[in-house]
Amino acid sequence: AASSFLSLVNEAQYLMISRASVELIQNLMSSRQDGCEGDQLLDTQNAIKRFRANLVIAGAEPFEEDNWSHLIIGNTRFTVAGPCGRCQMIGIDQDTGTRTKEPLVTLSAHRSGKVTFGVYLTHQAPEDFVSVLSVGSVIQMESHDH
Repeated sequence: AASSFLSLVNEAQYLMISRASVELIQNLMSSRQDGCEGDQLLDTQNAIKRFRANLVIAGAEPFEEDNWSHLIIGNTRFTVAGPCGRCQMIGIDQDTGTRTKEPLVTLSAHRSGKVTFGVYLTHQAPEDFVSVLSVGSVIQMESHDH
């Protein structure tokens, strides 16, 4: 069996999040603002940075990616390896190092204690296959229902 090579990553080479999921968490955070002393609302770019994904997609419904089994970005096929479990690291501003309780508190409340956000992807292609991902690539997905 071939083993996957991981370089400076925890679980998989690719971590994908959806912009719609980020925006939903932002909206929920703004409605909960009272219980988060000192936490400021995050702009979208700051929130995206905190989740440390290397693929950010647009056009999906919030958390729709949780139900996908495979997707094709451009000419490259990926398998969804599973959800990304989150910890207090998402409460650290990537630019300043400042710690906050958010977005972990809101994420945990919204997901009923299941603190996952984004999905890990794996990609296996023939050695001579040239794969190019670029901004604006079309994404085709398959859900677990298929």
